[in-house]
Amino acid sequence: MGRKQVVERSHQAFHMARTLTYLGELKLLNSFTKLFRPWVEVPENHPDKALRPFLLKDMEELFRHDAGLFSSGILPLPLLAPESPIEHGKRLARILYTGVKMSRLRKVRESKPKVEKPDLPEYFVRNFHWQIDGYLSDESAAVYDHQVEILFTGTAAAMRRLIFSPLSDFLKNFDGKADILELASGTGELSAAVNMAYPKHHLTVTDLSAPYLALAQKRLRGQEVDFVRAAAEELPFKDASQDVIYSVFLFHELPSEIREKALAEAFRVLRPGGLFIMVDSIQKDEVPEYAWALEKFPVDFHEPFYKSYIQWPVEAALTKHNFTHVESRRGFFSKCVWGTKPS
Repeated sequence: MGRKQVVERSHQAFHMARTLTYLGELKLLNSFTKLFRPWVEVPENHPDKALRPFLLKDMEELFRHDAGLFSSGILPLPLLAPESPIEHGKRLARILYTGVKMSRLRKVRESKPKVEKPDLPEYFVRNFHWQIDGYLSDESAAVYDHQVEILFTGTAAAMRRLIFSPLSDFLKNFDGKADILELASGTGELSAAVNMAYPKHHLTVTDLSAPYLALAQKRLRGQEVDFVRAAAEELPFKDASQDVIYSVFLFHELPSEIREKALAEAFRVLRPGGLFIMVDSIQKDEVPEYAWALEKFPVDFHEPFYKSYIQWPVEAALTKHNFTHVESRRGFFSKCVWGTKPS
């Protein structure tokens, strides 16, 4: 058996274990919440049984693509190293406790955090996903990535890594040290993967949330990465100063006018010939089998701008903002779209 087959089979076993783990944790979280908050309707988000074969096949296709990134050498195998079971268990305990508190927000539809954040745009100061204080607390940052993996049953990291196909194609032909900018990095999970895969290039990480950015700094401590607190629609960078700009799961959390400003800023900051990549949700009517999820998601998880996002033609939006060679690739519930700034 060759190296490629070994890597792909190992990857398959790894992600099967992840999926079963997070699926079990989802059931546990729902049961735990019902036990302590029986009056709260817990979102199950289960598809019709007839659709489950499609869902499983689609998930397998995402993992097959992800395995190819590792077997081809684009991504280093240490990225798949499992974390300490003890740390995982501690965080799960916090999620169970937090889940009970979040159920109150869902019940009373409390959409705004109680903390005062006058320096942040209004659209950002809300309890996204019914998280306690949205993206504005250390507590939220500590459990966020784990919560997202539970929501997507262990597929979130693989969906984020969809950026690496267009990114690797661009960088393999790049002469010199590229300046790479990440918009809305969150806690830096993807930032760490990009920096591990491309250590010779220079990465700058941005986010609006001080607690999330602090956790990203902790995760990448000792590495040559810059951290800047900034909004995607108001980037504090010079014109034509970056070779690559990417974002993951950002645009569906922006109001429509802010999405347009963020694309305009990305175009401004990119150098001629530079690459823009974004990964976000699939959109309305792209996958009829997932229509049930697109309808329930913004209601169950307090995503006020999601409904407008899924009706926003991403590829056409990039073209409108003068990006060329616009392409896209779907992976499970997400879609990667990329384009270049004309030279």
